[in-house]
Amino acid sequence: MSLFCRQRTFEHLKETHEPPFIPWFTGSLLPPAAVNASPGHPVFAPFVATTLTYGEYEDNWNLKGTDNTWAINPFFEYLFGVNDHIGVDIYASFISNFKKGQTSTHLQDTIVLLGFQVAKDTPKTWIPDIRFTIQETFPTGNYQKLSPSKLGIDSTGQGSFQTGFNLITQKLFPLENNFLLLKWTLGYLFPAPVHVKDYNTYGGGKGTSGKVFPGQTLSLYFSGEYSLNQRWVLAFDAFFLYQGKSTFSGNPGRMPDNTPNPIGTNPMVQITISPQVEYNLSDHSGFLFALWGTVFGRNCPAFLTTVGAYYIAF
Repeated sequence: MSLFCRQRTFEHLKETHEPPFIPWFTGSLLPPAAVNASPGHPVFAPFVATTLTYGEYEDNWNLKGTDNTWAINPFFEYLFGVNDHIGVDIYASFISNFKKGQTSTHLQDTIVLLGFQVAKDTPKTWIPDIRFTIQETFPTGNYQKLSPSKLGIDSTGQGSFQTGFNLITQKLFPLENNFLLLKWTLGYLFPAPVHVKDYNTYGGGKGTSGKVFPGQTLSLYFSGEYSLNQRWVLAFDAFFLYQGKSTFSGNPGRMPDNTPNPIGTNPMVQITISPQVEYNLSDHSGFLFALWGTVFGRNCPAFLTTVGAYYIAF
C-alpha cells in the first residue's frame, strides 16, 4: 500500500542565490523518502484512505467488473534519524473491508526500512539526493484460515517475510518563480516461502496444507512536485508494480466436487497514477490530499482511492 514520506528543508538554497521563496514539500504519496529524517527530529505522518475496488484485470489484460468492495484504511508512518547518514522508517496500518453485507477488520503487513544517505542534493550541480534502503516486510496481516463467508475480504497480508531494497533519487530544479522536484525510485523484494492452511490469500480451501512460494516483486516510481507558491504544491506519482508467479507444494485439499483446490497466483502487473495537492503549514508540517487509481494491469484489482494525510516533524 501507499508510503507517505517527508522531504528535507531547502534552506541551503540561500547559499547559492536569492530564491523567490524557500520551497516546502511534504513528499509525494507512494514512494519512500529520498532523505533520512534529521537526528533528534522524528517525523510522524498519519493518513486515512478510502478505497473502492470495482473490477479485476484478467490474464488477457481485459478489465472485468466485480462486486464492489469498499475499504477504510488508516495508515501510520514514523521516521527517525539515527545519525546524519542512517535513518529508520516504520509503516504500520490496518484495514476495514466491506462487501455484500460482510465486514472484516485486520492489521496489514508492517514495513520497516533502514536507510543510508548516499548523497545530498547540491545546487548548481547534477548531484541529487540519493538514498539506499534495506526493506523488511513483516507478515502481520491476516493470510490463512480465512472464512469462506467473508468473500475474501478478511485477507489483508501475504504471510511472507519479504526482504529487499529501494534506491531513491530526487533532484530539485529551481525555475524562474517556482520549483520542480523530480524523483525516481526502484524497489525489489525477495519473499520467503509461506506455510498455509485452509482458505488463504493464495487460494485453497478446506483441508489445504502446504507451502506457497510467492513471486518476487519489482516496483518502479516516477514522481514530481511543483510549487505554486511556498504553501501550495501540485504533485503526482506514476507507479509500476510487477509480482512473479506464486507456486504451491503440499496437499491442496478438495473442492465440493472433489477436484483439487487451486492455489497460487499468476504473474501480476499493475500500473497506477496518483494526482495530489499539498498544503504546507510550515517547513515541518502540512497536509496532503490525493486520488490514486489503476489505469492498466494484468491479474490485479482495479481500484480508486482517496487519501488525506498530515505530517509533522518534531
